Amino acid sequence: GRILGVIRPIENEISCSQAACHAHPASQRVLGVIDAQLRLDAVDAQSALQRGVLVRSSVAAIALICLVSTAFIWIFVHRPIRALRAGTHRIAAGDLRYRLPMRSQDELGELVASFNTMTVRLAGALEASEKMASLGKLAATVAHEVNNPLFGILTYARLGLKALESKAETSRDRAAESLRIIERESRRCGDIMKNLLTFARQAPSHYSPQSLGELANRAVILVRHQLEMQEIALETSIAPDLPPVACDGGQIQQVILVLLMNAIEAMPRGGTLRVAAEWDVGASEARIVVRDSGPGIPAAIMTTIFEAFFTTKEDVHRTGMGLAVARSIVEQHHGSIQVHSREGEGAEFTVRLPVTVPTNP
Repeated sequence: GRILGVIRPIENEISCSQAACHAHPASQRVLGVIDAQLRLDAVDAQSALQRGVLVRSSVAAIALICLVSTAFIWIFVHRPIRALRAGTHRIAAGDLRYRLPMRSQDELGELVASFNTMTVRLAGALEASEKMASLGKLAATVAHEVNNPLFGILTYARLGLKALESKAETSRDRAAESLRIIERESRRCGDIMKNLLTFARQAPSHYSPQSLGELANRAVILVRHQLEMQEIALETSIAPDLPPVACDGGQIQQVILVLLMNAIEAMPRGGTLRVAAEWDVGASEARIVVRDSGPGIPAAIMTTIFEAFFTTKEDVHRTGMGLAVARSIVEQHHGSIQVHSREGEGAEFTVRLPVTVPTNP
């Protein structure tokens, strides 16, 4: 171990040289030396112990500071930034209804508030843009749909006028044929406007207690001949305990008829048509289900089949308003209409209606 050595000389001071007990002359400056040696084992051990305590205390303090700092940064910095990043990803994916929760009133809180305000304004701008785009598309389509029959009316009116001015024997027949075409095209214009008014919810509805089973049976009767001609098997399932539903019977029957006609047109070479009227006690709603065994609806157009004037049929006299009007009527009755389909497995449309709806507007 270590040893601490101390050496100190004993000087011959005046008090010593002149004292009676000393025999040393005054000329002798140093009388002797004190040589002391102390072992430092105990001191080193104590120092090592204190040094260890200091090191452990410093490490513990640093670890605690790091832990507290990490927790602080995680709670007040990392989590809000991570939530903000997740929010930006959801907004970028098109979910403009997402809002970040407010957890603080600091700078990050201000950033969250600004983010939510930006999202609200972006959603409003996008909604307005979509409405303008839809309105422009609707106006262009309506103009196109109405212009076609109007052009036909003008053309056949001129042909009929020429036929009447002609003295040929067949002029009367040609004029009559032109008038029939004019009548048909005029009726088509009227149908377009009627469907457009219904789609815009401007046609008044008259609610009264109606039996969905009876409405479904009436609609089936109207298409029964078509079913027989196309050799389509009909399966009906009307629940016996269906309560009356407050609705406009004519409009709901129109919805069912649209679904039936679409199903029939999807099975030109025969198939099976299933019509069901069900009652969901838990949801307090009635359901009409129309299912066909046709080729199904392609996934690419699944989201557009309810758009106005959208049609996959080649008949030029089709306006493509059937499903759009049907959805408009159902929504006006505070209900919903859904479709489930896979290519090659047919299509199933489900109309859900609450038992009670507001009284006549």
